[in-house]
Amino acid sequence: MKKKLIQAIAAANKDASPNRTALDTTEDELYKTLANNLQLGVYIAVDKRLQFTNFHLQEYTGYSRTEMMDMDPLDLVHPEDRDRTVTDAVHMLKGLRFSPYEYRLISKDGQVRWILETVVPIMFKGKKAVLGNSIDITEYKSAKMSLQEFDALKASILDAIPQAVVGLENRRINFANTAVEEVFGWKPEELIGKSVTLFYRNEKEAEQIGSHFYSTLEHQRTFVSEFNCRRKDGRDILCRMRSARIGEALKQRRIVITYEDITDQRMAEQELANSREKLRNLSLHLQSVREKESTRIAREIHDELGQSLTALQMDLAWLSVSIPQAGPALTAKIQRMKNVVDSTIESVHRISTELRPILLDDLGLIAAMEWQVGEFQERTHIPCDSRFDLKESIVEKDLATAIFRIFQETLTNIVRHAHATHVRVRLLQKGNELRLDVSDNGIGITEKDIDNPASFGLVGIRERVNPWGGTVDITGKPYKGTKVGVRIPIRSGRKT
Repeated sequence: MKKKLIQAIAAANKDASPNRTALDTTEDELYKTLANNLQLGVYIAVDKRLQFTNFHLQEYTGYSRTEMMDMDPLDLVHPEDRDRTVTDAVHMLKGLRFSPYEYRLISKDGQVRWILETVVPIMFKGKKAVLGNSIDITEYKSAKMSLQEFDALKASILDAIPQAVVGLENRRINFANTAVEEVFGWKPEELIGKSVTLFYRNEKEAEQIGSHFYSTLEHQRTFVSEFNCRRKDGRDILCRMRSARIGEALKQRRIVITYEDITDQRMAEQELANSREKLRNLSLHLQSVREKESTRIAREIHDELGQSLTALQMDLAWLSVSIPQAGPALTAKIQRMKNVVDSTIESVHRISTELRPILLDDLGLIAAMEWQVGEFQERTHIPCDSRFDLKESIVEKDLATAIFRIFQETLTNIVRHAHATHVRVRLLQKGNELRLDVSDNGIGITEKDIDNPASFGLVGIRERVNPWGGTVDITGKPYKGTKVGVRIPIRSGRKT
């Protein structure tokens, strides 16, 4: 049957070369058909010359079959890869290499393409030949290089993060950046495959932390909290931990966690808070001492100087009556002395009142503020709309002093800076809160002035409010005025 098939093929190839049999021609065509239908580049080379190339190889190179027949095959290989490619091919032909080798091919139009190739020795037309099979892996190589670059970029980003970053799967570490050594004292390679519990102080706390994180991440993508951790050297640290699940759902318990050592930060914050508290207590003490000293001086001025001046005033009145026949010059002199004494008595009264209004101690906060409003209007001629609605029995003495001094400071600022023509004052009780609002229609305070640490008047207002757990809100609008709002919880008492 086979003999008949060969004879039939021979008869059908009447134009074949007289040096080729029908079987040779049929086998050649069969090889060509197979080679051209493979998704590979196929070639046969004899004595460093190509004898056959299929369509795919022609597509890789851009050369026609005729052009490649006249070329040295190495001319297609990138100059930098030629020696290595020859070595790899020889090793494979000798059975010393079994895996495909890679090289760069330069196409006719100058493009560089990556080729993955294998070669085997064969007999071709009675001669030793090389059968090569190659595949264009340019796209794969490009994708691989991009992936490598991306992996390198990810690694660089992770290593640039100052916090320790670890990836977990079922609470075991599968990657870690270099910062874990600074935060925990562990080298990244020491952690791979280890349980994350080695970051915590004991198994119980580790279980509590893990349960807290995973249960939270079931319902939200990210989570932030602070927990106590432990370094490799046994030193305890406080860490701010930020976690995020990998993917839309918490599958296989895969998450990423960053650990930021905030131990020193918390200690510094606590020291700063303690320092501020000490300064605040010192300021309060100095204010208290100053108020007491002002009260003492005001009393002495009022009592001692006031009595002396009153006596002097009475003596001058007696003198003017006792010397009725005095000349005009002496009478005028006595009158001038009486005027000086009267003016001095008024000055003594004003100074003692500024030091410590007697009304504040004797009649209470509202009376003192009403007097202050009257004195302000008389001195500045600026109308002041005031309303006071407060049960004074709920305001202790020190708080009353603080409110009165805050009120004085706001009026002083209005006189100095506001250029106002009207002032509105409200002192009210709303629920368990005391509210003092002072507003004007002046030029309006700026944000810069509000935040200026050198604005000692505003700093003083805030410091007076703070011990009572109160707040101060200062706002201003250009040419529409300034408003100072003070809020103090009445029943909270002074902060200790």
